[in-house]
Amino acid sequence: MNSITRTALPRLDTVPLRRFSEHLLPSESHVEARFHQYSVRSAYQPIFSFEGLARANSPEGAPVSPGELFGCASGTESTVFLDRLLRMLHLANFSAPAYENAWLFLNICPTAVVNGRASGAFFKELLQAFGMPPQRVVVEITESETPDELVLEEATRYYREIGCLVAIDDFGAGHSNFNRIWRIKPDIIKLDRLMIQQAAQDPAARRGLVGIAALLHEIGALVLAEGIETEEEARVVVQAEVDLLQGYFLQRPYVGTPPQLEHRERFDALRRGLFQKAKDDEEDFQMAVRPYHEAFTRAGDALSTGVSLASAVRDLLGLPTVIRCYLLDADGSQVGDNLTAADYVSRRDPRHQPLGTVTGANWMHRHYFRRAVSNPSSIQISRPYLSLTDPRMCLTISRGIRRGSDLVVLCCDLAYPVLAPGVANRLDNSQPVG
Repeated sequence: MNSITRTALPRLDTVPLRRFSEHLLPSESHVEARFHQYSVRSAYQPIFSFEGLARANSPEGAPVSPGELFGCASGTESTVFLDRLLRMLHLANFSAPAYENAWLFLNICPTAVVNGRASGAFFKELLQAFGMPPQRVVVEITESETPDELVLEEATRYYREIGCLVAIDDFGAGHSNFNRIWRIKPDIIKLDRLMIQQAAQDPAARRGLVGIAALLHEIGALVLAEGIETEEEARVVVQAEVDLLQGYFLQRPYVGTPPQLEHRERFDALRRGLFQKAKDDEEDFQMAVRPYHEAFTRAGDALSTGVSLASAVRDLLGLPTVIRCYLLDADGSQVGDNLTAADYVSRRDPRHQPLGTVTGANWMHRHYFRRAVSNPSSIQISRPYLSLTDPRMCLTISRGIRRGSDLVVLCCDLAYPVLAPGVANRLDNSQPVG
């Protein structure tokens, strides 16, 4: 990449900008800022884009955390001043040709969000002074530190009217809630790093991450995972179809000349490995599920000839991990009771017993029913979900069957995971098996 060559700053002599530009110290390779006794430099960390981070040093040259730096700002006016100074600093160091097609992520201090308007116009004029198109700037607002809903909405509206993108930071921590996300409709949502760490350690959290990412996509936002420090964390976010990644595993923050992406080959290898693992896991799953598929096919064929449900599924109920079989009509209403595997009765968890009565139950809202009705005669296997009648994860095999002029749906629930220990089950999405 090209290095930054900065011998002069653009004209920053308008009243709103002059008081900040006086604190900037340009050099041949970088622009620094001075705030009280601290020197501050821009550090950038790729997100397959770039986030501007402040790296401060004490007069003795010791590193200073952002919290300590803002801690020396006395009062609201000083805090807003420092926040604006850092934004100017990051823009001053982001004008190299190497960045011309990249987004710049800028963190906005919550105090600046709340009090920015009262401190006078600034940001729009700052972008114009540096010739920075607003659509290349992503303004990050830390949701958990901005509890006032109206202020948060007003700030979001302001930056969006300028033309910037808006990101919500640290989603999943503190005051995070979906109602706020639906109201603000951010362009990008950054997941809290603790959520990523948990997903790398806990299979249930991993499945939850898949669902959360899918829901955030549904509301029209890109999803960014930050704080990725290990290969396993990178793997789980890629599997969850997260859009953007950031963390030490891929690239540490740097000051000065933009380096080549340190671990591009590592990420490329990770993607190739994930693709191969997905292929291997699918083959393993198809092999392991074959006995269930074959027995379910025989049961469905027998049912279509008029054989009773109990007779049709007798062999199927004897297979390991089978929980129950049942029949639905074309409207999703259950026909008769569940037929439960004999060895399952003793293992049943009693906590959902009040929901165990299936008389009059209707399952038309379930994805396994809708897919079976839409694809008659094709066997479907659902994604993992929590059973309503028994608090455990399960999969459902389903198939639409003609019995005379009537369409019925045969269903069979299997305990999750279905596969042998040590073999990953990658049923992230419902899809036909045959």
